[in-house]
This record gives sequence, C-alpha cells and structure tokens, in this order.
Amino acid sequence: MLKFKVLFVLLFAFGTTLFAQKLTINGQIDKQLKVDSFLFRYATNFVDQENLYGKGEEVCVKVKHGRFQIDLDSLPATFYAFIRLPKNYSKDISDDYRLIGNRGNFFLLKADTPMEMQLSQDGVTFSGEQKSALDCQLELFRLKKKLDDRLITLKNSFGSFDKTTTAAQINDYLSAYKAMNQNACREAEKLVVSYAQVLDTMTANTVYYDFIGRTKWDEINHINWLVDFSPDSVRSYVAKYYNQYYTDEPSYGNPKNYRGASNGYPKYLAYKAYTDLSKSMALLGRRIKPNVALADLLISERYKGNLYDQVAFSSLLARGTKEYLDDMFLNSLMGNIKNEDFKQYVRNLRKRRTTHARSFQFALEDENGKMVTNADLKGKVILLDFWFTGCRGCLALHKNMEPVKAYFKNNPDFKYVSISIDKERGKWLNSLQKGEYTDETDVKLWTGGQRDAHPIIRYYQIASYPTMILINGNDEVVAMNPPNPYTERNKNALIKMIDDELKQ
Repeated sequence: MLKFKVLFVLLFAFGTTLFAQKLTINGQIDKQLKVDSFLFRYATNFVDQENLYGKGEEVCVKVKHGRFQIDLDSLPATFYAFIRLPKNYSKDISDDYRLIGNRGNFFLLKADTPMEMQLSQDGVTFSGEQKSALDCQLELFRLKKKLDDRLITLKNSFGSFDKTTTAAQINDYLSAYKAMNQNACREAEKLVVSYAQVLDTMTANTVYYDFIGRTKWDEINHINWLVDFSPDSVRSYVAKYYNQYYTDEPSYGNPKNYRGASNGYPKYLAYKAYTDLSKSMALLGRRIKPNVALADLLISERYKGNLYDQVAFSSLLARGTKEYLDDMFLNSLMGNIKNEDFKQYVRNLRKRRTTHARSFQFALEDENGKMVTNADLKGKVILLDFWFTGCRGCLALHKNMEPVKAYFKNNPDFKYVSISIDKERGKWLNSLQKGEYTDETDVKLWTGGQRDAHPIIRYYQIASYPTMILINGNDEVVAMNPPNPYTERNKNALIKMIDDELKQ
C-alpha cells in the first residue's frame, strides 16, 4: 500500500479551516469547440461535497474570444469542484473533453495557488502551481473511464441474467468483476506513487483515496443493483457471493494510511457497512433492509476517532435523507461524534426535521399559477411529497400511496401536497396531465425551476427523491421520511401515524 508520511498540521479538515483564501482560474477553450459558456460548481464543506451535483456554489462562466476567468473567494485551503461543459457529440473530440465536462469528475483544488487550463479538440493541458496535482487527477479519471469501459465489455460478454442463470455463472461474473476493480486500484496506487516527487503528501493521499472511494462505491452499487432488479434466484446467488467474498473483506486502501481529507473514501466505507448488513438480510427476504441506526452500530465497531466521525456522518447524509430519524438516534450520534462541525449539523437537523419543529413557511405556485402558502392549509394534517419527472422511486411512491389516500379520502382535515422540483414548468404540467406522479385530489405545487437551490429544499436538507414530510395541524413537523408504504407493515404504520395526528 501507499506509504504516506504523517502530516502534522492538517489544513483541510472538512469545514474547520479558515475561509480566507481566494483563487483565480484562467483558461482558454479552442473556438472550434463552440463553447460560449459553462457551469462551474464548487463545495467548501463536507455536506456540499456529498452532493456536489445539487449543492455547493455555482458560477456561470462566460467564454469570450476563447478565454475565460473564474474568480472565487471565501475558500478553505482545499476544496472540490467540477466543470459542466456543454455536451459535444463530435467524433473528433478527445476523451478529455468528456472526462472533464460530462462525466461528473471532481477536481481537488487549492486556494491561493495559481492555475490555468487550456482545452482543445486534442485534449486538455494544465499550467501553474497546481499542474502536477491536476495532471495526476486527470490520469486517474482516464484510468476510471478505462475501468468502466472494461466492465461494460465484461457485462456484455455474460449477457442478461434471468431465471435460467446458474450460481456458477454469477460467481464467474462477479469474480471477474471484482478482479477488474482490484487491478484498477493497484494501477491507481502505482500512478499516484509515480507523482510522489512532485505532489505534497496530503494531496497524494487525498486523490488516491478519492479514486479508491469512487471505484469501490461503484463496485458495491452495481452489486446492489443486481440484487434489487434481478429475479429471486439471481438475487440469492449475488447475496451469497457478497456475503462470502465482500462482507469480511478488509476495506480496500487500508484505513490506517488514510489521512482524513477525502470526501469519497468515507462515503464508500459508509456504503459498505450498510451493504454488508443488507446482504446478510437479503437471504431472508427482498423487502428487509437495515436502517441508519443499525449501520451506525457497525460503523462504530469498525472505526474510531476522526475516521468514525467522517464515516458515520457520511452514513447520515446518505441514508438519513431517506429514513425517519428519531430523537434517540440523533442524540446518540451527537454523543458519539467529536467533530464540532458535524455535531452542529446534527443539532440543526434535529431541530428542523424531528417532532414539533416548525415547518418551513412556503409560498409555491400551483398548476393554475396561484401562490399557495402554509396559511392556506392551516389546521390540516399534511403530507408533503417532493418529486421530479423521471424519478423511478417517485413513480413507485405514487402507486404505493393509493391505499393510504383511499383510507383518508373522506377526511377533509388531511391534505396530500405534491411538490415538484422540475426545472421546466412545461415538463411539470405535462407530468400532472399524465397522472403518473399525482392524483386529482392532491394539492399540486412547483418550486419555480430552482430545483435543489429552492429554500424549502435547503431548509429540510433534502438530498434524494422522493422525500415525504408529515406536518400536523399546528404547522409542526411530525416526521421527516415517515414510513414509505411499499409493504403492508409500512402502509399500516404510515396510516397510524397520520391518524394519530388527526385525532390530536
């Protein structure tokens, strides 16, 4: 494994750094690429890094005469950023264009350190003091793309898995799949070591563990996909393979060498803990899943100190947005986590998303262009449903909610409030017409095209969809992510939760 020296002063510690630095990024884009503007998004804290696609700060960069300049301030010492270039379907363009602009790759950047980039049809080149770090990261992006291409070829060679698929075929496929990921991780290690003379210790450690985190997260996610969307026999074979070859597998990259500055590595460790539990339960039934509290118990057994803080917090950000969190768990988490920034986040989460916190005071447009506010629903028990067009889970929730809505259809004191985060009003209205996400009896509202940037989304810190929030007649939050009625047990639990509030 990589033998990195211990850094005595950790400048980057997820939000503990003074935000006093600035950075100017100068660049040139070949006019033949026909780029007149692009989006630059960056994150200055761990929470935004977890979902940089929807959170963080966004800058629309104008390109004039092939040149652009990005001026940033109030930055920590290091931060993550990605560039969203316009899609370019030209066959003559290099892979670098897509690697940088269309595949969601995040760069680790340093503030107060000059940098420039030049993008042409043949590729991208960097200059300035960050050149070596950027070159290394770009090579890691290329390595990840090469791995992804190999995995697609592997999957195609095996074809689709159906009821006729045997355990031996699944074992052969997953063994080859696992070996390809391991080889890519070894290549990444050699690549970063080759830059050891020109990179500082912390940067080398961070970009290496970012690669490990992203690669291993994708690997486990693919296995989860196979379990969730395969016939029962295949699901059983995959779960058995995972339990035998993954559950007890040491976390790749050796956590003891990790210096604590990657956003991708703790995310992978948290996901692995959850998946280890879910696959051990998968053999008992498709619908049985662990919750974030159970995952935290396993995380606390595996990791200590700063690493526990990061992994437990990553688990909260990933799973806590999808589950109901009670006060007991949040209080326990605040007692176990030592990082003060993380603790404050949990305190705010508890304040906003648990029983008797005041709901967000909104004013949202309905399908007729009328603004609807909390006052219009005064005294009602309301269930908010946040969704967007194209969301599979949102389609499933709409179907699963049918018996719940039927139960309360004659109760005027209950309102189901559908809130779309669609960017385009036309797309939202078209979805309303089709009735795939909403019913005629719903109160149908729209966030005005602001998507994840809307204050109501930021207030409730919603990071995944669908998300439901139950609010009582006193305009107080009863539950964030109440039971999703996809099973008979959950359906009855949700009905009881709503019924209890109506009886208050």
